[in-house]
Amino acid sequence: MENYDFNPAKEAKDVKDIEDAVKKIAALQRQINNPTRDGMINALSDAQSTAGKEIQQVEYSQGDTIPTPWVCFPDQDLYRKLSQYQEGLRQHCIKKVGEKAFEELLKKVMTVE
Repeated sequence: MENYDFNPAKEAKDVKDIEDAVKKIAALQRQINNPTRDGMINALSDAQSTAGKEIQQVEYSQGDTIPTPWVCFPDQDLYRKLSQYQEGLRQHCIKKVGEKAFEELLKKVMTVE
């Protein structure tokens, strides 16, 4: 049997963090579907503020190793990063609540959007 300490304050913080991350995944998806330069930069920046560590790991694994200001990226590179950042947010959420709980929450939020 697992040793699990229930902490209501931590649980509430994790739920809020996951809900925030899922909204950011949806914002990235909206940019994938209908990209604008400013929209991509805003969505990427918001995602980075939530899951910077996980996003950086995804970037490094895909060969993006030199930090660059958003304004220096051509549009096609910003677009390419949208899916990287979605994956980073996804990994961030799975670390907090597990894959099954995350997928259920994501499905619920994406059908509402």
